Parts: sequence; structure tokens; C-alpha cells
Amino acid sequence: MADAVAEFAGREQATGYRRLRAWLTRLYRTEFDGFIAANFDSPLSLLTPRLAQLIAIGGFRNWDRMVKRYLSDPRLQRIFTFQSLYAGVAPRDALAVYAVIAYMDTVSGVVFPRGGVRALPDALAAAASDAGVQFRYGTTVTALEKTGGRVGAVLTEQAGRISCDAVVLTTELPQTYALLGRTPRRALRLRHSPSAVVAHVGCPAVASQTAHHTILFGDAWDHTFADIIGAGQLMRDPSLLVTRPTASDPTLAPRGRDLLYVLAPAPNLESGGIDWDSVGRGYVDDLIALVGQRLLPGLPGSATVLDVVTPADWARRGMAAGSPFALAHTFAQTGPFRPANMVRGIDNAVLAGSSTVPGVGVPTTLISGRLAADRITGVSKRTPARIDMKAGSP
Repeated sequence: MADAVAEFAGREQATGYRRLRAWLTRLYRTEFDGFIAANFDSPLSLLTPRLAQLIAIGGFRNWDRMVKRYLSDPRLQRIFTFQSLYAGVAPRDALAVYAVIAYMDTVSGVVFPRGGVRALPDALAAAASDAGVQFRYGTTVTALEKTGGRVGAVLTEQAGRISCDAVVLTTELPQTYALLGRTPRRALRLRHSPSAVVAHVGCPAVASQTAHHTILFGDAWDHTFADIIGAGQLMRDPSLLVTRPTASDPTLAPRGRDLLYVLAPAPNLESGGIDWDSVGRGYVDDLIALVGQRLLPGLPGSATVLDVVTPADWARRGMAAGSPFALAHTFAQTGPFRPANMVRGIDNAVLAGSSTVPGVGVPTTLISGRLAADRITGVSKRTPARIDMKAGSP
């Protein structure tokens, strides 16, 4: 990576990258076990020696400013801060603790499962089945039967009443509290992350050097967050993620064909008043044309749009505010200030998923399941198990 940075931006920036890499590594090792992968009962649970360490290395400073300490090239600064979009906030507003996302992207490394991301839940389901878990797919939950401070059964349309010792809810918060018959005790209004438009596209095979992931930054990158978060409008100069999964697994498309998806950040339904059912397909055509201009010249005339998902579609799938990224990771929605995974007054109901702790993303959502299991089983502490694939090179 350092060699690539040197070739792209010079030796001085490569030296800065090495220093940034060392800081990101310290940040990750300081916060993962004690903060990301831990249950909190109250903000007082934060008061540990690790908190002092996290403060000392700049974890509660500004993400954007911390990266600028190491890198002066604006293009490189984008590479190590754009991930704040995953957390639902602009880099200049994000806490540096969330720079661990950049660590996992650029230091630890990213892997792609053969068969597509669908292979991951399939493997988890197979492991659970082997352990004796029974799945009831296509079963609609209508209510939870409560007696005193406990849930005694789950009521469904198809399977009737299912008794339970405990229940884990991975629904979005509005559905969760509706099922529990509760109103959340929270003085501050919840703020949701921006959304995204995703177009799945089939096309003739593209150049073999086209990477699995390509980020196409617009010239107006600095305005992107103001557009989609502040103004609730489409990006004036779109920045896009173009993913080519067939670069890693050619079996995902017929011979001589490629599979792409194009992701464009977009306002969620709370901040924007866009009629996505009317403008969605036209907007996707514009995005494909843009990819043709910036990356794949032949794409606009050869692409077959297989599927389009807009904020309106996310909402129809039950995602609050039409966002697949759940609650924004503002300070007031971070750590013990994020909606807890325990429900006050109900002893055996536990939450998991991206709207509770630790937050959004595949690794963190999987961790939320482990934290929920710890709540149910009474496990208070586990052996550290950091996610570090060591795929990055110095």
C-alpha cells in the first residue's frame, strides 16, 4: 500500500500513510474489545483505563482533522475519510473513533465470499442448523405475548403461538417497539443515516483490470454531505461506488458477461421529499451514463438494468426512513448513548441489528448478535476476538 501511495502522490505522502496506518492500528486495538465488542449498562461503564487511552490517541477528536495530520493530499484524505458515510455523518462531523472503518478497509483488508455476499448468511444458517436451530422462514410475527415483565410467546400468522424463554428482535426500532407495545424512553429525536440508490447491472465483459471496487469521486465531493444530509436533495456532482463482484467470482455471471452494481448516496425519506417511484429509473440511467464517462465507456449502450433499489424500496422492506444504514453514528447515538440492546421492564427481550449497539455494517451487526446472546446467557466477558484478517500490506 505504501508503494502505491508513493507512486500516486509521492514519498512524503507514503511516509504520512505509514504514520496514519500506525495510528489507525492503535485506534482499532484500543477500542475494539473494550468498546465495539462490549455490552454497556450505562455511560458510567465507559469509565475504564481504555477510555483514557482512547482519548489520549485522539479517538474523540474529529476524524477529518486527524487524517489531515498525516496526509496533506486532498485525494488521499478522501480515501481515508469517505467511510464516514457508512456511519451517516460527514467526515468533518465524525468522531475519530469511527476511523476504525478505514482501518478495516485499508489495513485489515476486505474479503468477498465466493457465491456472493449471500453465501455468508447461508453459511451461518447451515452452522446454526447443525447446532439444532430450527428456522421458520416466511413466518409473519404479529405480536409478542407478555406476562408481567417477560415475553412468554411469539404470535404469528402462519404458525400460531410459539412459546419462548427469550426473544431477540432484529427489527427496525419502530417495529420493535410496536411489537413490544412500548414507547421508547428517549428525549432526543433519533437521526437516521443517509440512504442509497443501488442499481444492479448486467453487461458484456469489461476490461479485466477493472477492479472489484472502484470509487468515483465527483469534483463537488465536499458538497456531497450538504446535499444529501442538509438539503435532502440529489448530489449535484455524484460520487459513486462501482462494484464488479465478477472480478473476484466469475461464476456470478454467464461466460462473456459481467455483473456490476452502482451505488449512489442519497437522502433518506426524512430529509428529502423526492418521489423515487417517479424519478428512480431515470436517475439510474443518469448514473450509468456517468459511469460510462468516468470508467467504462461502452456501458451506457450495453447495460441491462436487472434491479433498482431506491430509498422508497428500502422503506417498503421495513427500513426506517428508507435507509439501509440505520441510525447515524452521531455522538448522541454512539456507544452507551445508542438505543440499548436491553428493553427496560422486560427481562427476556433483547435487541440486535444495526439500530442498536454497536452499530451499522456487517461486522458490527454480527457482533450485535453475539452481544445479544451474551445478554441472554449471562456471559459478562469473552476472550478478545478482534476481526483482523491481516490482508493489508505495509
